[in-house]
Amino acid sequence: MANGKTHSIAGTVSGLAVPLLAKDAIKDNPELLVAGPVVGNFFGKLPDILEPAFKNPNHRQFFHSIAVLAAVGYGVKKAYDWQPEDKFEKVIRGILLCAGAGYLSHLALDAITPRSLPLVGKL
Repeated sequence: MANGKTHSIAGTVSGLAVPLLAKDAIKDNPELLVAGPVVGNFFGKLPDILEPAFKNPNHRQFFHSIAVLAAVGYGVKKAYDWQPEDKFEKVIRGILLCAGAGYLSHLALDAITPRSLPLVGKL
């Protein structure tokens, strides 16, 4: 079962994977090698910040749902397809990809547990 430390590591690795796998991202934004893991780590823990598990075994609601998984996945795909024109836009694109990868890593780890993810959950 994934815990906070596991989500933190997975988010960090996901945030680092983005600039390493997208060679153009490193060329255009070498700072993503540092910022990516930090952003991925934060967004890898974000679902549990929004819906804490503390004294609540049924904490997986909307922000831990398949609906949010699909929405974030769609957002990551749109960011991936985006062709930024200037340096600022390239940095924003890289940050969006790292953030999305971190959040998706959290949901993917939760999805493979026995409790899995709700379809929509409660807000």
